[in-house]
Amino acid sequence: MAYHRIQEPARLHALIDAILLIEADASLSTLLLRIVETATKLVGAQYGALGVLASNGETLSRFITYGMDDDQIALIGESPQGSGLLGETIRLAKPLRVDELSEHESSSGFPPNHPPMHRFLGVPVKTGTGRIYGNLYLTDPLDGSPFSQSDQDLVEAFGRAAGIVIDQALLRTHMREFTLSEERERIARDLHDTVIQRLFGVGLSLQLSLSGQIEDSVRERIDKSLDDLNETIHEIRTTIFEIDQEDEQEISLERRISALTVEVGSRLGVYAHLVMAPGISDDVGVRCAQHALQALREILSNIVRHSQASIVDVNVAIEGNMLVLTVKDNGVGFNQTSGSGSGLRNLASRARDVGGECSISSELGRGTLVQWTANRLD
Repeated sequence: MAYHRIQEPARLHALIDAILLIEADASLSTLLLRIVETATKLVGAQYGALGVLASNGETLSRFITYGMDDDQIALIGESPQGSGLLGETIRLAKPLRVDELSEHESSSGFPPNHPPMHRFLGVPVKTGTGRIYGNLYLTDPLDGSPFSQSDQDLVEAFGRAAGIVIDQALLRTHMREFTLSEERERIARDLHDTVIQRLFGVGLSLQLSLSGQIEDSVRERIDKSLDDLNETIHEIRTTIFEIDQEDEQEISLERRISALTVEVGSRLGVYAHLVMAPGISDDVGVRCAQHALQALREILSNIVRHSQASIVDVNVAIEGNMLVLTVKDNGVGFNQTSGSGSGLRNLASRARDVGGECSISSELGRGTLVQWTANRLD
């Protein structure tokens, strides 16, 4: 291992200090940024980055940088996807050291507004199981010299240690998600089995009181209270629909989508007509499937809460490498010039997380059309 190749006591102490620096129980995003910063400082580089591999193992899903401010990053524009020398590091799956970037055969140059860079060191970040999580990219030692073999050994050892810490962070995240999912299911059951039943009981008592001899003003107040109760029950059912979770490990995407569209009709009273490409479960990656199901749940929830629709058409298709989810309702629509709410922004953000996008068109009195896409291989 690279640890054994580090002979200089000062560098070995620096490595130990660097590893201790990233051991904190931080969120994954904070941890990744700390790893990049620590690796950059460890070898005295001017710039550093961590490219996180996408599920296809060939492109980058995230690119975290150190050494450039937000204004510089904004001027550069879109984050690298893993072409050129970054892609070469991905394909090699081992360290790559270059003395002059412009002279390397895989170099594809830099986009406009990108700072000049010359020296390069790319090193995989491997988890405890040996899986490559991403690559550390370091450029331009501050003293102007090329990266040395000692620098490479140092960053390689740090990358292995960082990979183990990332493993632990991912495990913590999964455990938190599992605990949260269980709690959400418990809340949904309690709302359905206890709260709704009690509200039904109150409503029944009020209805029975209407059969007696009461004043018109009292009758009106009771009728209004019954309407409020019905609206409250509907809101609770919608909330249950939004937070209800299911065991996704053993159920295919087709069955989950079908169950979701049936549920919106039986539980919330909006008829959903579903058209779905056959065999879609075999064509879609796990992460894409999870995001698509949650996106559909959120779209249907928005329809129930805001559209006053009675019918919704759901179409799920494959177009090339993209999963395309199209949902149209016959509701009241909305004025798009008034801006999008947080729910619609969440849909767009979720689509971007899996390499897709979300478009929404609506017109007052003519319903709403939502098209949500994702990279099906993700």
